[in-house]
Amino acid sequence: MYKKLHRRLTFIFSGITAGILITMSLFYLYLYEKDVRENSFLSFSQEVSAIILNLQQQENFSSQWRAAAFTNNGFLPAFYDRDVLLPSCALFLEKEEKELAERAWAQGFSLYPSLKTYKSRTPSHNEFVYKVKGQADYYVSAINLPKNSGSLTGVILYNTLPLRSQIMRQKLRFALLNVLGILCLCLFSWFYTGKLLAPIQSSHEKQNAFIAAASHELRTPLAVILSAVSASRKASQREQEAFLGIIKTEAMRMSVLVNDMLTLSRADSHRFLLNSLPTELDTLLLETWEAFRPLARDKDMHLMISLPEQAVSKCSCDKDRIRQVLEILISNALSYGREGGSITLTLKEKSGCFLLGVRDTGPGIPDSDKPYIFDRFYRGDTSRNAKDHFGLGLCIAKEIMDRHQGRIWLEDTLGGGASFFLELKK
Repeated sequence: MYKKLHRRLTFIFSGITAGILITMSLFYLYLYEKDVRENSFLSFSQEVSAIILNLQQQENFSSQWRAAAFTNNGFLPAFYDRDVLLPSCALFLEKEEKELAERAWAQGFSLYPSLKTYKSRTPSHNEFVYKVKGQADYYVSAINLPKNSGSLTGVILYNTLPLRSQIMRQKLRFALLNVLGILCLCLFSWFYTGKLLAPIQSSHEKQNAFIAAASHELRTPLAVILSAVSASRKASQREQEAFLGIIKTEAMRMSVLVNDMLTLSRADSHRFLLNSLPTELDTLLLETWEAFRPLARDKDMHLMISLPEQAVSKCSCDKDRIRQVLEILISNALSYGREGGSITLTLKEKSGCFLLGVRDTGPGIPDSDKPYIFDRFYRGDTSRNAKDHFGLGLCIAKEIMDRHQGRIWLEDTLGGGASFFLELKK
């Protein structure tokens, strides 16, 4: 599913950005071509004006002058005296060029008929674009040039093939740049959308793992309850009471699991609310210590507490939630600790924060398990046979500390065991 979504997002992202890139390139090329053609046409008109001024000063059109005036600028002149091509022009024109000049001359004076009947001693000229099918366009200047007692008519042509080649080269450069740009966009889109989807995919995988683990944890007590209900039908009164006790115990286990799952669900949906009030952490720690002393005594373990000698400032926090974190840590220490071992609760006030600790002398946590201890349903015992814990306690503890903008972390206890520390801001 995510691979298909990944490809689709890459295609959409690349398509949109490629469309924008191509549109901008086409717009730029349009402006570039328009500007180049306008400047080229203006330059042609100015050069023609300079040529006509020079022609006006010449008494006759010699072959040498014609070669010097037109060979280097790529212009093609054709002047007519009474509709007859001048010999000095005919000498340098090929047959095709003569025919082209005649057609351009005819079109020019068809567009500007007043040029033929122009009566003045100053030259007159008009420029236009002459289109040739299958070839590059020509810039043409239709000219009326007064001479002696009469006037000459003619055209000066300029082949725009170099201009068209220049524009084509620019288009090819942009096409190549667009192709390279689109390829880069596709690669970028692939990696970028992959990065965007990674958290979603990870969240989905964690959700599936959460559901699978929850189903596994619920299946065991449900199986025990169903088995006890089935057996109690044929049991004696005394045996039925024993089966009811089993059902109650397993139902309580299911209730704890469901409550833990609801807590995490509220955290995921940002409905995990805190009731923060000024709290005396030393009093809270002392109350928790007293509540767990009987249980520690039953397990033949020593539960100790270490409080500062001086009074501790009040901390703004949710008292019940912090108590829940302490209960989770102490419960874990009691469950996994050794007989005769010890658990020590500590409290320190530092500049800017409070530091609470739960230190035990149990078997500790292997380094390979440490990166995953705050994951949901994670337990070092992969067989999941221990009934006391579901692997949600530390995850809930971390959610509570995150909501308090605090920290929880693990360190090894000197001599063996695990030490969990809680940091709360003042």
